Amino acid sequence: MKSKTLVLFALISFLFILPSNAQVKIKKFCMVSFRSQSLNSPTIDYGQTRKYRPLKDSAFVHKLEQVEYMANFIQVMNYLTGLGWNYEGNISTTESDRTEVKILFSREFYPAELTKGK
Repeated sequence: MKSKTLVLFALISFLFILPSNAQVKIKKFCMVSFRSQSLNSPTIDYGQTRKYRPLKDSAFVHKLEQVEYMANFIQVMNYLTGLGWNYEGNISTTESDRTEVKILFSREFYPAELTKGK
């Protein structure tokens, strides 16, 4: 009788522990923009503002910011996919002598990897 009670207690405990350990990942996006005729001057937007950075890991943030020093479109694509970002699509616009290409990437993060804020 005691062993059945112990087994039942263990199963019930396990059912309560299971959902609390399963962390749901959150999908975040970033956008790389190229704003020139030669498409060699990228900027990155991953939701940052002066007072807010959405990612806690400063080393990862530093890696993202390295995109702005890259020479071309393909180098940026290879670099970001190497960091685990997934290509979602792109938009290209042309105004007189200037072309702008915006490339959207996504990546899933655990809530603990993100800062709280805007």
